[in-house]
Amino acid sequence: MSEAFERERQNNDSLAALQSKVSQLRHVTVDIYDQARDQGVIDSTSETFSTMTTSLKGSARRLGR
Repeated sequence: MSEAFERERQNNDSLAALQSKVSQLRHVTVDIYDQARDQGVIDSTSETFSTMTTSLKGSARRLGR
């Protein structure tokens, strides 16, 4: 009977370790998603400023004529 309890304890320890690893992996996945989303916002903002700069340069050229 003691052997069965020892195996059960080992199984519980293994399950706890697996749960911890899955939790860590989930956090890494969420962090990757957040970084990708934030990078998309940064890229979008950069494109907006680039377009605005081009428009302002065009307006300045037209005013300078």
